[in-house]
Amino acid sequence: MRFLKVLPLLFIVVPAFAVPKTADTIKLYFDIGVAKLSPASQHIIDSLVYYEKLVPGKKLGIVGYADFLGDEASNVGLSEHRAKNVQAYLTGMGIKAEDIQTVIGKGEVKREGVTGAAGYPTDRRVDIIPGGFKQTPPPPPAPVVKPLIDLSKVKKNETIKLDNMFFEPGRHAMKPNSRPTLQRLLGIMKENPTLKIQIEGHICCIPATNTDGYDEDSQDFMLSVNRAKEVYDYLVQNGIKTDRMKYTGFGKRKPLVNPEVTEEDENMNRRVEIRILEK
Repeated sequence: MRFLKVLPLLFIVVPAFAVPKTADTIKLYFDIGVAKLSPASQHIIDSLVYYEKLVPGKKLGIVGYADFLGDEASNVGLSEHRAKNVQAYLTGMGIKAEDIQTVIGKGEVKREGVTGAAGYPTDRRVDIIPGGFKQTPPPPPAPVVKPLIDLSKVKKNETIKLDNMFFEPGRHAMKPNSRPTLQRLLGIMKENPTLKIQIEGHICCIPATNTDGYDEDSQDFMLSVNRAKEVYDYLVQNGIKTDRMKYTGFGKRKPLVNPEVTEEDENMNRRVEIRILEK
């Protein structure tokens, strides 16, 4: 029956309202201090439902506002009341409650230098947002960080490979993405003051006649040693005493994979390990 009452007015309301062909914000305006929908606003909603611009099954949001007249608390309450009245009218028109994604009142629209008893008419409104608000996906779960060293499971003289320890090719300079591993190792050394370690460097991809690789930084054939010392120096510079650490390099003498066939094999052999000397 509501549609029958509204139809004679549609030809007046629709041309002035220009019912959008695509999703757009629909603005309904209110008088000063009034939360009840005006007949004009009701006709706009009726038209949108009749022409299937607002239909059951499609999400929408409702946001109420107020102008600067009144104090902050009353404006928030007024804007919420306006939004809820629009919600009630829409559900009465057949819009499903579960499709109304958000109903909020934001209170006064802040404007600088605007005064006067008439207020600011365009701020006394409720916005209907067809399609609702884009939902921000929840952040991905934090990656599970494997403990660098579980001292309770490591025996004396055992070694632990430092994963994610990267060096520039042919150099002992570490890449920036090695820093998290270094910081975790530093934390372990600080948390376990009796722990003593030996830092051991290993490399890959050198002729069998070479005992170690060529280091472009120091211009010598001590690449595995220099990489181990780079880790040692970092720990010393951050407060770990030298009597708790040693460093050495084994070149290619202790490969994990032999022969090296793939790049993955090479990466397995190109490594730094920590040997537990004392716990």
